[in-house]
Amino acid sequence: MTTYLQTELDALVGDADFNNGDDWQIVWGPAVWQAPFSDYSDQAAAVCYNSTQNFYVVPISATNPNSPYNVFFEDLGAVPFYMVAGPGTGKVSVGNSAGLQALLSLEAGGAGLADFLKGVASSADDLVFCGHSLGGGLTPLLAYALYPGGTTGSGWGNVYTFPTAGPTTGDSVFAAAFNAAYPVVDAGGGYQMWNANQYNAHDLVPNAWAPGSTGPGLAQVTTGIVPWTTAMYYTGVKMSGEIAALRTIAENFAGGSANPYVATNNNALFTGAREYGEISDSTTLAKEILYQHTTAYNVEFGVTTLFDAAEVQATIQPPLLPLVLAIGGIGDAVAAADAAAAAQAEPATG
Repeated sequence: MTTYLQTELDALVGDADFNNGDDWQIVWGPAVWQAPFSDYSDQAAAVCYNSTQNFYVVPISATNPNSPYNVFFEDLGAVPFYMVAGPGTGKVSVGNSAGLQALLSLEAGGAGLADFLKGVASSADDLVFCGHSLGGGLTPLLAYALYPGGTTGSGWGNVYTFPTAGPTTGDSVFAAAFNAAYPVVDAGGGYQMWNANQYNAHDLVPNAWAPGSTGPGLAQVTTGIVPWTTAMYYTGVKMSGEIAALRTIAENFAGGSANPYVATNNNALFTGAREYGEISDSTTLAKEILYQHTTAYNVEFGVTTLFDAAEVQATIQPPLLPLVLAIGGIGDAVAAADAAAAAQAEPATG
């Protein structure tokens, strides 16, 4: 697994469309963590160095769809009753806490991540933590665990985060502490913004698990039955009921009216164009969710030549997709019940 990741990273940093003439090196890792009895990569990270621009980057892996540990524990271990102490303050989901501990335990070349970063820290260099999806959720946790003061006292010129599509992982206490240590830094507008979770408003994942009536949050998981709708999904009546059931399940899963999750600083960077038009069945819904969580970001960031869309969609699992698949068919049942009720309400003739 490590060899595969090394090969892929080497190819990426060596691609002229990626490096734009800058000199990139992989200076630590990649390192892979596996849960007990697992045959898959359950967590992975590396450290890359751009000596031209003088910054180090720590990329964190997204959900591996082949990893039961990722899919069913790290992603869905969000029930508030099981929340645990966060890195230094507040509470975080038990699944993401486990992911953080896995990252902190990684070693490469005889050094752990924290020790390596401490050894290379320089006021002449900046440090960036980044990740997408599960990696986006873990990005603020790892940054705060290693540098709870942000740049202050870190030994670096600046310490930044650049998460994308990350779900909310902690409570109001953690969010406030992180936001104070890592305030938003606008470096030019749009995606040029440090310390904010960059997300697609049509992406289901960053809207978990906070209630978020103003976004990001579960209240944003909405439907409309006309083509010009501004809702997250354009559907018919049947699938509108199915998506409402998905939202209700997720809201109850996250604590209902006592939902403790609060998003850290974020930026609704874009609203992805609908790829599949009207959502008429569960299969199309799953495809739209996957597209909006993966390929839509590559389109927005202009990196479609670097990443094959089919490969990306096969190797990143949206954290809420298992719930989507689990409720498949609820819309049909609701529609059938409505039809039966309407039939019973009709006056008898004869």
